[in-house]
Order: sequence, then structure tokens, then C-alpha cells
Amino acid sequence: CIEYPTGGMGVHFLNTHLISPKLDPMRPTILLYEPVGDKLVLVGVEWFVPLATGVKERPTIFGQPFHGPMEGHEPLMPAELHHYDLHVWLFKKNPAGLFEDVNPDVKCPRSYGYNFSLKPPRPVQHK
Repeated sequence: CIEYPTGGMGVHFLNTHLISPKLDPMRPTILLYEPVGDKLVLVGVEWFVPLATGVKERPTIFGQPFHGPMEGHEPLMPAELHHYDLHVWLFKKNPAGLFEDVNPDVKCPRSYGYNFSLKPPRPVQHK
């Protein structure tokens, strides 16, 4: 479960077969879950586009520009995995906004065995 000082992102399930510079609005790259009791509850989705895919310009979907490019979120991924991403909080209202990276209402219980408190990734240049 991923948590920042400003809120959580939850548990990420990445479908590596969907990583591409071509985006499908019906097939997000990542599903976001929040641990609630002994279950995981779907709270949002994320589109993830590494620069290594050959993406030329900042991606957009639903008229929203992606965030980034940024370093990878260490220790979950190498800092060298520069990428764009866009979170969409479809299943749990985000008081910070529908397309914000973190949701202040998503929590990562201390008892959950997969917790990471991260610093926001640094932005990088995209040529």
C-alpha cells in the first residue's frame, strides 16, 4: 500500500501487457485498491506510460494531461523508470480532485504487510 504525507494511492495491480504509448480509455494499466479489513476494495485506476515506450509528447486521456514525466517511485520501481501517469479516482471520491495523484481518504493500515511511505518522485526532462 502506498502512502504519502498528503494521502494514499493504495495497492497497485499493474497489467504489463497494457504498457504502451497508445492509450485505451477502457483498459487502464493499473487498478488501485484500498485495504479495508481483510479485503481489497477497488478505489481507482491509473494509466502508466514509461518514456521507454517511445512516447513523444505528454499523453492525455479524457482531456486530462498526464502528470510527469517523473522518476520511478522508489523503492517500488527504479528511479530510472521515467514515466507519465494519470490517476482517476472512479470508485472513491477524492476531496483533492478526480485526477489527483493521491487521495487523502485512502488509508494504508499499519497492520497491512505491504506499506510504503514515499516521497513524491522528482520531475525529469523529456526530450
